[in-house]
Amino acid sequence: MDTRSAEDVLAGVLRIAVGGVEKIVPTLPIRATREWQAALATGPGRFTPHDVNDWSPEEAASFSSLTVDVILDIVCAYDRTDALGGRDWLEEHADPAQLYTAAGQMAEVAFPFAEDTRTLLTALVVRSVVGSAPLSSTSGPSPIGASRRPSSRRPSTRAS
Repeated sequence: MDTRSAEDVLAGVLRIAVGGVEKIVPTLPIRATREWQAALATGPGRFTPHDVNDWSPEEAASFSSLTVDVILDIVCAYDRTDALGGRDWLEEHADPAQLYTAAGQMAEVAFPFAEDTRTLLTALVVRSVVGSAPLSSTSGPSPIGASRRPSSRRPSTRAS
């Protein structure tokens, strides 16, 4: 990702090239950064994939389209001032690679201690597109058929 100049860090801005224009986007203060991070972490899954080897061309196209939409959502959520021109302008002028670069620049500021913001951003995008698998319950029978431990016949408390 791009490295910010000392002047841009001091000014609290990102220089983002989209649609053939360099735009200046203010960085988010701490509270807004927390809210943006929380929104990324809780984004609902929009796609339920089957085995990737069995995807139809329509499923692959749907996944690709949702991925671009999620990146656009991430960029627009960060850009509270619409310095990038807003969602409609970005859809008309920016290409997916420019949006991904913009999201990466935003993630570098929002996650300053992450060693690999590109991987982090990719994981957040995939989670937003696919969602997370439902939690498994441990109260039912074992999926591999192992038997449960027999319950104790002694009461757990002393009788008086």
